[in-house]
Parts: sequence; C-alpha cells; structure tokens
Amino acid sequence: MVSLLLLSACAGKAKQDVAVGPPPVEHIEMDPIKISAVRGPDGVHLETFDVAELFEHAGKALAEKRWDDAITSYELLQKEFPGDKKYQLPSLYNEGLAYQGKKDWAKAAETFKKMEALAPNSPDTKDALFQLGATYAEMGNWPTSATIFAQLMERKDMTADDKIEAYARRGFAQFQLKDLDTAERTFSTALYFFRSIEKEERLQTDFYLGLVKYHLGQIPHERFRALPLRLPETQMAKDMDDKARLLLTAQRQYIETIKMGNPQWASASGYQVGSLYEEFYDAFIHAPIPPELMGTGNVEKREIYYDELRKKIRILLEKSLRTHEQNLLMLERLGVQNEWRDKSKLAFAKLQKMLDPSYKFDFADPATAGSQTPAPPPPPTPAAPAGRPGNSDPDDHPGVRDPKPTERAPTGPERQIL
Repeated sequence: MVSLLLLSACAGKAKQDVAVGPPPVEHIEMDPIKISAVRGPDGVHLETFDVAELFEHAGKALAEKRWDDAITSYELLQKEFPGDKKYQLPSLYNEGLAYQGKKDWAKAAETFKKMEALAPNSPDTKDALFQLGATYAEMGNWPTSATIFAQLMERKDMTADDKIEAYARRGFAQFQLKDLDTAERTFSTALYFFRSIEKEERLQTDFYLGLVKYHLGQIPHERFRALPLRLPETQMAKDMDDKARLLLTAQRQYIETIKMGNPQWASASGYQVGSLYEEFYDAFIHAPIPPELMGTGNVEKREIYYDELRKKIRILLEKSLRTHEQNLLMLERLGVQNEWRDKSKLAFAKLQKMLDPSYKFDFADPATAGSQTPAPPPPPTPAAPAGRPGNSDPDDHPGVRDPKPTERAPTGPERQIL
C-alpha cells in the first residue's frame, strides 16, 4: 500500500511539470519590398523588387565596371529604401567607388562625405575617409588629402595597417607639396611606429610600409638633384662632398626598401639606385667650367677638358650599368614585369652605348650655347595608390599609382558583402 501511494505521488508530480498553453510565436524578418505601377507599351503592370535584390543588381554592375548602371541602382536603393540602415552605408560606399571608376572625382568625394555626415563613427565611414583622402589626391588637392589622413589618425578604430597607410598617404601628399622636411618627419614617424609593433603585430600588407621606405630614399634623392655644383673650386669641392653624401643616404634607403622584398617597390628602388649614379655623372658634365677655359679661342681646350672629365667619372656610368643589370636579374628571378623593368632595360641599353669606346659624345660648347646645358629631368616616382584594393590584382582598382598598388581591403565588389 505504501509503494502504491509513492508511485501515485510521482505520477501526479510529472503531470504538473507539463507546460500548458499556446505554442511560441515565431517572428520572421524580411527585407522591405517595393511595388511600383509601371506604364509600358502593353499598358500598366506591377514591378516588385526588394532591397537585397536591388543591392545585388547594383553590385553586379559595379563588378562588371558598368559604372552608370551601378550608380543608378545605388541611388534608387537609397531613394526607395531610405530607412534601411543595413544597406545605406554600403550602397553609398559602393556608389563612391563607381564614381571613382568613372574618374568623376568630385562626385566620388561628395558621396564619401555623405557617409561621414550620416555615421561618423562607423567602420564603413573609416574606409570611406581613406577613399576620400585618396580621391582628393586624384584631384591634385594635396593639402586636403593630407588633412583627411591626419583626421583619420585621431580615430580609435585604426588597426596597425590603417595607421601605416594613413601615415604613408599623408607623407606622400606632403611630398607632392614639396614640403620635404615635413614629409620626412611623417615617414619617419610611420617607420618608428612600425618598429614599435612589429614584434607583436603582423601587417596584412607591406605595400604602404614599402611606400614609406621608398620615399625616405626619394627625399634625399630630391635634395641630391636640387644641389648644384658651383664655382669657385673651393665651393665646388664642398658641393661635391654634400652631393656624394646625399647620394649615399638615398642609396642606403633604397637598398633597405629592396631588402624588404615587395616586388613593386624593390623594382622602383633598383632603378633609382642606378639613376643616382647616372645623375651624378650628368651633374659633373653640366657643372660650370673654369673661367680660363671660356672664350671663343679655347674650344680645343674645352674639348680636351671634357674628354679628361669623362675618363675620370666613367666609373659612375659603370656603377649605374651594373645596378640596372642587377635590378633586371632580380626582376627576372621574381617574374616581375612592370614599367620599372622597362625603364631599367632602356637605361641599361643606353649606358652600354655610352661605355662603348667607339661612342661619340655630343659636345655642347658652353661658350657658344650661352648657358650650361641643363641636366635631364628626373624620372617619375611611384605615386601613392588612390583606392584601397581588396586583393593582389592591381589592375582591378582605380588610382594614381606607379608602381601599381596591391593588397588593401576592403573595396570594390568585396566591400558589398554585408
């Protein structure tokens, strides 16, 4: 009897544990749908589309570089679904990329600035500010570009890659403004920052670090080019020493860039080292000659002077030739084909001719020319990329670049993934 009562009690307790009531309500969230009445040749019909479908359509146009179709679709999305926060910033960002693709820089800047006004603290807006600064660079508005990248450095959500890129782009803008001292400080700060974090944090790309190191070579290279060789002889001796020191400083930094291993910056740096020696040679050739050699009666003496000068400074051309040869061998080994390889090939061929004993130099007589023959203009330098590439294919992204930029995320169609 006791066992039966215990069994009945357990059974009764089990019934009380069973929940009684209506089943739980399941909520399903769907993207907004737009229904429009459209008048066509066959009369009025209804068209329906949702925000995700429209965004996908716009992204396909962007990926296929149908810039106008992409812009139209993104603008329609923003008009028809103004309250959809999920798609608002990505659609604005991608619309800006489409304007970049069209090279409509003013419209691109306007679009990226809308994002800053709507959501200044969003990670999407951070990327938009990088694009905005790069767009101003495309427009040649270097002061504003530098300001945008300085503004980015104040953000709290900057990664190590972001900071290196912002420093690099800001320094490049200052370099373009010919403010070499300020640019050098900016690039040096970037390098100091990298050295402070390199043991704890790995960069996703070395492109912008390469840009920094390369331009720390370009700055003394520019100073080297600007420094004249002047008479009297005591001044010229001092100028030669100063010019040689700048050459060695630039060369050392270019070699550091080559050691870093980024193929694009390595090829540019190899070319520039070869150019340094050839430019030094040209500086000697175009330097003022002693006054006693001037005058219409001293043509033969001047020819002898230049022949002897060329013999003494021939080693500079030999060094330039060897450097371009080494650069070409390195690029062949790496499988790199770019314009710096082409430039080195042309320079190598020219130097071979100049070093041939049978080569006849054109003698530009300074006494009859009226002034010293100007040195050739410096070769173009690599420019900072305008976009933030999302993969390693440099031809997929708009921007001022030479060599081509690589490895920067996110941008383009990849940026559309929500």
